[in-house]
Amino acid sequence: MVLFRLFLRVAVVAVMALAAPVAWAADPAPVVRVVFNTDPNPPIAYGSGTAIDPDKPSLIVELLRMVGERTGIVFEFQRVPWQRGLYLIEHGQADAIFASSYSPERARYGAYPMVDGKPDERRKIYQQSYSLFVRKGADLRWTGDGISGLRAPVGAFPNFAVVPMLQEKNVPLDLEPSVVGNLRKLAGGRIDAYAEIDTLAEAAIKENGAEFEGIVKLAPPLRTTPYYLMFSKLFQAANPALVEQVWDAIATVRATPAYQGLVTGKYAN
Repeated sequence: MVLFRLFLRVAVVAVMALAAPVAWAADPAPVVRVVFNTDPNPPIAYGSGTAIDPDKPSLIVELLRMVGERTGIVFEFQRVPWQRGLYLIEHGQADAIFASSYSPERARYGAYPMVDGKPDERRKIYQQSYSLFVRKGADLRWTGDGISGLRAPVGAFPNFAVVPMLQEKNVPLDLEPSVVGNLRKLAGGRIDAYAEIDTLAEAAIKENGAEFEGIVKLAPPLRTTPYYLMFSKLFQAANPALVEQVWDAIATVRATPAYQGLVTGKYAN
């Protein structure tokens, strides 16, 4: 009987020793798979294609890395064409995408930071303007209710937030999923104007030099819009607290001197 009790104690100690490393092991850091556009859109994205510049990756990449330092969350980044990115979010093959303005269509499958039933601008990641780009000398004007002097359609990128806005104004549209493609249509006279995010169009005009030197931006902007880190609703349903933690940390980090230093320094141009 004594030997049996001794054996039992040894067995219990052995089991506890084997279990101890499992109990003491730290939980792995949560990972968020983030996608963003392959088109250049400074300071959100630099250069065309899937490469991410290690020295100047993106203001938002650096923002999220700072969020990761505060929260212990690991962000993994991949550049994909915009429409592909939305598909990945809708089908749960990516966890989040930047930079997405709010639209009811995207809100079917994407989650935004909300307050009182509206997008919470305090937790945005950035703000950008849409403008009309036209050929030099064009007699066009944005009236707020439409575009005066229009004789041909306006080019726009499918699934961008400016599309439903112009459709509501009964502006005829020619949708093309390429910034350069739209600018070429404009330069060639196939469209009268191109409605685009300022930095996206300006980056493509600069990158392509003489080809687009006859294209200018009209003032005032069509709209100025807050942009968000939009999560897949599938990811949000599985990780609701983490998603809110990220959005809250974005607001906190954007107010820090370190982040503001990036905005006014490294990413000012």
